[in-house]
Amino acid sequence: MAEAIEFLAECPRCGHERRQRGYEREELAELLGAGAPIEAHCGNCDSVWPISVEERADLARALRR
Repeated sequence: MAEAIEFLAECPRCGHERRQRGYEREELAELLGAGAPIEAHCGNCDSVWPISVEERADLARALRR
């Protein structure tokens, strides 16, 4: 089974960084490569949003390590 990657994303509703789980490395690489949205979730606000351009860049750098 592939390893799930964790990353942080800031909730646009409450402004807190929330730990995101559930995406596998290969899936994230495909979404980033295709320019497809990567959704994040805040359990406190029960809000879902696409991660920001800056967060996408951070995630891409982390995946290259």
